[in-house]
Amino acid sequence: MSRHADMPRVRLGMSSFVAQPAGQVRLRAALLGAIALLAAVHVATLVYHVGLTVAFPYDLNYGEGYVLNDALRLGRGEPLYVDLQQFPMVRSPYPPLFPGLWSLVVGVTGPSFWPGRALSGAALLGVLALLIWNARQVRGAGRWPILVAPALLVAAPPVYQWAGYARVDLLALLFAAGGVCAAQWFRGWRGIVGAAVLCSLALWTKQTMLTAAVAVAIALALRSRRDGAIFGALVVVPNALLLLALNATTGGEFTRHVLEGNAGNPMIPLRVVYFVGGFVALHLPLIVAGVWWLAQARQGVPSPIAVYLALALLATLSAGNGGSSVNYLLEPLIALALAVPFAWRAAAERAPLVGPLLAATQLVLLLHWPNGFGVSYLADSALGRTPTAADAAIGAQLDTLVQQTPGDIIAEPAGFAVRNGRAVHVQSLDLRAEALRGRWRSEPLVDALAGGRFSLVITAFDFLPYDAERAVAEHFDLESTLASPDGLTFRVYRYAR
Repeated sequence: MSRHADMPRVRLGMSSFVAQPAGQVRLRAALLGAIALLAAVHVATLVYHVGLTVAFPYDLNYGEGYVLNDALRLGRGEPLYVDLQQFPMVRSPYPPLFPGLWSLVVGVTGPSFWPGRALSGAALLGVLALLIWNARQVRGAGRWPILVAPALLVAAPPVYQWAGYARVDLLALLFAAGGVCAAQWFRGWRGIVGAAVLCSLALWTKQTMLTAAVAVAIALALRSRRDGAIFGALVVVPNALLLLALNATTGGEFTRHVLEGNAGNPMIPLRVVYFVGGFVALHLPLIVAGVWWLAQARQGVPSPIAVYLALALLATLSAGNGGSSVNYLLEPLIALALAVPFAWRAAAERAPLVGPLLAATQLVLLLHWPNGFGVSYLADSALGRTPTAADAAIGAQLDTLVQQTPGDIIAEPAGFAVRNGRAVHVQSLDLRAEALRGRWRSEPLVDALAGGRFSLVITAFDFLPYDAERAVAEHFDLESTLASPDGLTFRVYRYAR
């Protein structure tokens, strides 16, 4: 009689069974039960946080107000990419797809943040659905990766911190990951054309979303030079023509706003260590599983997901640029989640406990609670803060100040201007960067501040160009300081002379 005859037989995948001691069977069942429970906790926590974030009427992230402003300008038929030497001195740093979609509803919703935040939330749901669909395609992986892959993404602090913001990243990543999956699972023209369209949409949502397109091009070229060339042509030629046309209609301003403006961000080594080191430390079990699977996948022609994961992990170094935040860590997390079912299947063939143990450990490490523990990872200011009634009370005070002030104002969190029907005249952070690069002169803004064009200046991020900061200190009086519990401290300056 076989020595495994009286051992339970554990199903690892769709058709694979391995005899295991009863103790290991019970341990595996306990780990899988813990995974299900932890996944439910993470999902509930994220839903609570994102729901309150979407409904909060005021700025929570520096860029949100400017994206809302772009949506309103497009809704009114105004150009986005204009000469920054004259007012409005507002750089639009992204392609027009995200604010263009938002602009379709601003006529009904008005200048509110919730449609843009809801669009980001819907994009996250799309990414999670894509992870589930991808896991279902991996034969032999079994059912558990269908839960584990999206649960690990939901649990990740950068997702928690960023998912509720009206920013372009998650929509761009939905298109990018969709392009990779199209190349992974569809053969022939469907896969090539589908991947090219989705990767192009990613680029027209966020111009730096190159990783997916490069990964698909490499994977297809390794499979067939012809397929790689066709994909490359489908991405490069139409997008180059669109770029040239848009650049021509804006007098070259599209290139200055979208391409040159982002290309000059300096790399800061200490920032690389901070972001990448923290990312690796907190997501170590997931990264170990993904890198181990990559090592196994070197045999034969690498798949689009394998190439995408390798490039996305390498691209985490870009989190060290001067304009980065946790959004730069979203793509490697999505790439790792796409690789989960492959790693789970490969591990199950060797040691059935490894996958459940790593997944459960990772979900425990990532436990967090709104405005409690684990939410300020790699964060600053309001990042990761679930807004409260106290935060809303500070916003209401600022709203009242803006509404009662005649004339033009500058609100560094631009939403306080946009939501109250005021024009946005300045995009502080990018003007400071442009001035430091010698591509923007501060005299028109300084003269306007000194001459009393602006009766009120509200700051929270201290990103005004240095000459403008000196002009505010010289010609404005500090009227009030409002410290919001979400980490933002607002300073209100009134023109004096």
